[in-house]
Amino acid sequence: MKKIFLFAMILGFSLKINAQGSLCGSATISCTGNSAFTFPADTSYPEVQGQVGPNYGCLITTPNPAWYFMQVTQSGDINIEMHTTPERDIDFICWGPFSDYTTPCTALLTGPATSPGSHYLHVGNVNVDPGPGGGYPAVNTIDCSFSAYYQEWCYIPNAIAGQYYILLITNYSNHSCNISFSQMTGTGATGCTSNANNNGPICEGDSLKLSANSMAPNAQYYWIGPNGWSSYLQNPKIPVTSMSNSGTYYLDVTIGNYNAPETQTVVVIKPKPNIIAPSDTICIGDTAIITASGASSYVWKPIGSTTNPTFTTNTIKLAATSNSTYKVIGTLQGCKDSINTSIKVNPQPLVSVNNPSICPKDTATLIANGAHTYVWNFGVISDSIRVSPTHDTTYVVVGTDINNCVDTATASVHLYPLPTIQLTPNTTICLGSQATLTAGGGIAYSWNTNPPETTSSITVSPTANTTTYTVGVTDNNNCFDSASVEVNTLPLPLPTISIEMDTICKGTYTTITASGGNTYLWNTGEITPSISVKPLSSSIYSVTVSSTLNNVVCSKDTSIKQNVRNCNVIYVPNSFMPTGYNTVFKPIGDIAITKTYQFAIYNRWGQMVFETTDVNQGWDGRFNGEYVQTGAYIYYLKIDNGYEEPFEKIGTVTVVN
Repeated sequence: MKKIFLFAMILGFSLKINAQGSLCGSATISCTGNSAFTFPADTSYPEVQGQVGPNYGCLITTPNPAWYFMQVTQSGDINIEMHTTPERDIDFICWGPFSDYTTPCTALLTGPATSPGSHYLHVGNVNVDPGPGGGYPAVNTIDCSFSAYYQEWCYIPNAIAGQYYILLITNYSNHSCNISFSQMTGTGATGCTSNANNNGPICEGDSLKLSANSMAPNAQYYWIGPNGWSSYLQNPKIPVTSMSNSGTYYLDVTIGNYNAPETQTVVVIKPKPNIIAPSDTICIGDTAIITASGASSYVWKPIGSTTNPTFTTNTIKLAATSNSTYKVIGTLQGCKDSINTSIKVNPQPLVSVNNPSICPKDTATLIANGAHTYVWNFGVISDSIRVSPTHDTTYVVVGTDINNCVDTATASVHLYPLPTIQLTPNTTICLGSQATLTAGGGIAYSWNTNPPETTSSITVSPTANTTTYTVGVTDNNNCFDSASVEVNTLPLPLPTISIEMDTICKGTYTTITASGGNTYLWNTGEITPSISVKPLSSSIYSVTVSSTLNNVVCSKDTSIKQNVRNCNVIYVPNSFMPTGYNTVFKPIGDIAITKTYQFAIYNRWGQMVFETTDVNQGWDGRFNGEYVQTGAYIYYLKIDNGYEEPFEKIGTVTVVN
């Protein structure tokens, strides 16, 4: 909000100043313009010579001094008319030009060693402009007059905007009066505007210094700035600024009843750079990379270290081995700010893994330790894996701890050789035979028999055509392997044996025949399929029948009994009754097998009454169709079986009718 003091400044308006400066350093600003500047003349110091230092030029004395300064606001000539009311004698001297109004006091208020005298004789008409003349300017003295008149003229030629002039008016009369002065003619002009200035541009956080040129000792200053800020100081300060303090500041100055035109100054506050330099956490052996932003240039300074380097780039790369802290100072448009950033160095994990030895076809478990997560060289993510290598193999695991630091470990899996098994080769046996199977190359054995046998050698007698026996062998490394052996079982021969007759007569030859094999061995020592025997008694004949396959001989025994009887044991009845019981008379005995047979009956007179060669035919007691008479009859019997001595017998038989 701008505070506005509005005053009408019109021709003939008289501004009354209640006080006047008695020293150069307390000079009061004046603005001549077309408005009369009026102040009550002082009568307190009639004999004062004036302060020491200035060259007072044409003035012999400076009683009741009134010091004023003027700032040129428009270049050109300036004629200032001075007079009193009522009319009293006044004098003046004017110095200039200067760049400010305080520095000249009082060493620069110079003039010629010999005064040129008074500027003009005055005609006593306040409306008359006498114009330039006299011997002025001279050194820094612009004009000077000591006439005994109530009116004076000060002529400033070629005034330049921005320059200052110092005017001293004295009340030589020492009588009370009002002194008025104003610019009457000339293209130049002076002003009563106070200059509002600041020390900007400044950086956010710096001190803002507002300044106003001193207009008069009794001047009052009032500043208004952004966000409701205000101050009554001539040169106020804002110790610590923020961006909200930037903007336009307005200055109003009051000198007694005079309100100077409002001035303003624009305060430029450049933002303090917002430095961003995120801390970095690395693993030992890695390179920390920190990039700062928010400024245009940077300086990195180590904190608490004399060995770490200083950097001037926006990005630093540091292979730090321990924790460190840097102060990053950033500059942007001449403004600086800083921030601390740190590098945290985490130790590397110590990853370890076991190195097992296993048997072929077995599985090894690899277990990694020392980290948080693990990745194996074939992509598996786990702290443990199960592997079944076919040869000595190396595995690599990368472990990552909770700080994302990594370490690598290598596991070597060694494969023991399998047991070298020595085993009985495949064998062939005959059904019912036994085979001994023997294994070697280990310290423990297990056969697939039922129940399982655990000796290195076993005896088997399989019945199947082919039987496979498997033995598991365990060696000193606890490695296991197995091997198999086949036992082929050949069938036994199916022998047959036959005889010509179940029963033969004693001393009779007979043939016994065997079949079903390739070779034969009889208990008689003969090796032919058939043998001829002549047993004297019933006998058992056995034969071993063998067949050969793949050079394996399989045998089976068989036997048969040959019954033998004494075929010559014959009974002849001693009587018979042809017409009653026992009607046929013939020999009784083993006479079925005969070579020749003769049976004849004779009566007492030697007459043959019956004869036959048929062993099945007997005498029915008849002769010529008639029964013979009861009585004794003689028989003759001869039997020849061909392998025994012929059997002959003569006896009697009684016929009973």
